[in-house]
Amino acid sequence: MIKNFEQFRKLWTKETSDIKIKNKTKHLVFIVMYPDNIEWDFGVEKQVQTTCVQTSGGLTGAGTGHNQILCYTSEIFDVLNDCDEYTHAMVVTAGMTFSMTSSKTSIQSFYNFSEDETNWCRGHIIAKPNKPAYLHHQHVEINLDVWRELGRPFIFERWKNYERSDENYHDDYTPHWITPKDRPTIVNFDDNDRRVKSFSYNNMEARTKIQNRSWNILKDRKEGWRNKLDDDNYFKTTCDRLNSSFYVENTESLGAYVETLPNEKFDVIFSPTAGYVTEVLVEKLNFDGEVIFYDYAQNNITIKENIVEMNMSMEEIKKYSGYMDQPFNFTRNINQGSQGVLLRKRAETYGDFEYLRDLQKKMRDTYDIEYWLMDLINPDYKKLKNKIEGKRVFFNTSNIFSYHISHSVYTLDMLVRSFNRLQETLNFSEYYLFRGTRPTKQHSQYFSKK
Repeated sequence: MIKNFEQFRKLWTKETSDIKIKNKTKHLVFIVMYPDNIEWDFGVEKQVQTTCVQTSGGLTGAGTGHNQILCYTSEIFDVLNDCDEYTHAMVVTAGMTFSMTSSKTSIQSFYNFSEDETNWCRGHIIAKPNKPAYLHHQHVEINLDVWRELGRPFIFERWKNYERSDENYHDDYTPHWITPKDRPTIVNFDDNDRRVKSFSYNNMEARTKIQNRSWNILKDRKEGWRNKLDDDNYFKTTCDRLNSSFYVENTESLGAYVETLPNEKFDVIFSPTAGYVTEVLVEKLNFDGEVIFYDYAQNNITIKENIVEMNMSMEEIKKYSGYMDQPFNFTRNINQGSQGVLLRKRAETYGDFEYLRDLQKKMRDTYDIEYWLMDLINPDYKKLKNKIEGKRVFFNTSNIFSYHISHSVYTLDMLVRSFNRLQETLNFSEYYLFRGTRPTKQHSQYFSKK
């Protein structure tokens, strides 16, 4: 159990220490601040975890590759002073949450901000009449080259002398721009940017109660859980992609699975219900044995079993989806800017549907198939051990340990402990190949042979 921010920071830093920073973001830094005066509790921990996951890599928070620093708010000046290798910083306070399903996420917006040389700073400007103006700590973006030229001022300084726009985004204190004396113009986040994010405002007692109550509802996810959440913008934003979908196709490229497969024989394959990667693995591996599809949702188990046993065509799957309350995700139909193009290209690496359907039929007719209702984060370890003991196992977890739903339901230390225990359990096999992501989203594939 994590007892404070320092313990969280230590664990997060340890788990992300081997992440390779992507070339296109090497000049950017993402800083997550923790307010010194906020008491640590379950709701606060979940906010820290959410903000860190969303800012650690990728346009939708599903990837890796960002330079990321966790610090107390009181440390921000020293942190920025040590950021001479970076050109731009995105500074957010724990409790900032982003919609990661919008066509243009806040991460993409920051990328765009960093590419425009005319931008130097933007944030949530607070300029109440007859009071000093300042930037709210929830979210600020800075051109660090300009900041250094200005003599490295404190980014949350207060200005008595300034010019500001006549227009406001709301009330009378949120101007579209402000020009403090001896500073370049700072712009406010516009309506489009505001629509795709929310802040927890954890310095208010009522908000703390909402956070703890709602995160516990998310943790339990009992029937009708959405209707039990408070009508709160933070959770509307946080939960915008927590629907349990059945993925008809995979969102990962096939190449990552098959390029380094060993020649050793496998007699058990564990794999999630999503897509056709299992059917391809059965074909590509030196395999003769049993296939186990697993999922934490009974609906997904039922859907996958019906598709396999009836060897449905894509037209039949689409017709089937129309009878189900469960949403079906067809990757090749995703239209979401550059991210949609990427996902469609990944899906196409598996081949056309008739080829995949043929592989599925061959798998169904040749091998024993089981369908397990199993939450991999909290499985029946005894059942798992009994199935793999002395076997030659291929274990595919895909992105389960780093999945946004996993991070919403489980704390970081629970995910790390579960990931490590799975590796220990797999040691009961004769040998195994593990393939999946770690809780902090790094892809991991390794072959363990005794």
